[in-house]
Amino acid sequence: MSATVLEHPLVREYLRRLAAACAALPAGQARELREQIIAHLDEALTPGAGDAEVAAELARLGAPGAVAAEAGGPVSRSLGARLRTRLSRLRWWAWASIAVVVALVAVLVGYVIVVQNAAALSQGGLSGWWFRQDANRGTMTTTISGTQFSVPERYHQEQGFVIGVYNDSDWTQTIEGIDSDSEVPTLPMTVSVGVGPQDGDGSYTAQTRWLLPASIPPHSYRVIRVLFTSNVCQVPGSSVGFQSISLRVRVGLFTRTENIQFVRTAFVITGTKASSHCP
Repeated sequence: MSATVLEHPLVREYLRRLAAACAALPAGQARELREQIIAHLDEALTPGAGDAEVAAELARLGAPGAVAAEAGGPVSRSLGARLRTRLSRLRWWAWASIAVVVALVAVLVGYVIVVQNAAALSQGGLSGWWFRQDANRGTMTTTISGTQFSVPERYHQEQGFVIGVYNDSDWTQTIEGIDSDSEVPTLPMTVSVGVGPQDGDGSYTAQTRWLLPASIPPHSYRVIRVLFTSNVCQVPGSSVGFQSISLRVRVGLFTRTENIQFVRTAFVITGTKASSHCP
């Protein structure tokens, strides 16, 4: 077809509507119909044909929808039919791009599933009060429920304990701090991880540094230290204790809350005369 006739606005619009009407036809059949229409117009129209002549010739051909229907393609098409036709016309590089995107999505979904299902940290190894004065004044009570480590509350003073934790997953887990949603206003807590000699054995020495954030390698032990300032107003004989701690832990690219249950162990502070006269 000559460039002048092909570029005529009425011809371009007709061919555009024809392509839309042929969307449900097999790609080869649609292409053949288009070539036949172009060849006919090339023969019927002169390069200098005016709008009236072009419009008349297009009218003789018939509406694009009717031409497509006569060629075997239904004018009314389902979404599935249109989609199948369009997919059949995709080039190889388009399919390659789609395959890459699908593969990346599958890898990302698989990564998220694996990370989210990694085993959480758990208690393992030593446990005890951090400050010597608490350890020296503490009492240990063993019941059917487990062991209770009790110390007098040192009101408005810092107290704390250490426990061993174990990373039973195949991922390095990094402790970033206390979960803010689990904090008790009267017992503001901080946590840190022991790093230094013997840290891989789940113990600590005078050379141990207490850091945050700090990572625990896969299938390894570490000791964490939990400190708090005792601001609980309680009378002698009453008590408040810890049987778990909720931490914010980063695993891979994601940070989640992990609740470490103290297995058969509880750290308890008991009321004293000083704590019973708080404001």
